[in-house]
Amino acid sequence: MSEILTEVERNAILAVARVDKTYLPKAREAFDRVAPRHGVESCIELQFMAEVLAPVPDLMLRSQYRAAVLKQS
Repeated sequence: MSEILTEVERNAILAVARVDKTYLPKAREAFDRVAPRHGVESCIELQFMAEVLAPVPDLMLRSQYRAAVLKQS
């Protein structure tokens, strides 16, 4: 688990990985709060969110990040 994200933020990103788009605003807030300070590469959750929020996502990369996020749960 990543210490830079709160449990609520991590759970919101996990919900998005489980394709529950109702948590997308909370997951985006978490990304916007943490990514500028720690960098996208700092944890798999942020890497996944970077792909979710990308204007032209790499769907293969997104699926790999999704699998990694779900594996941690």
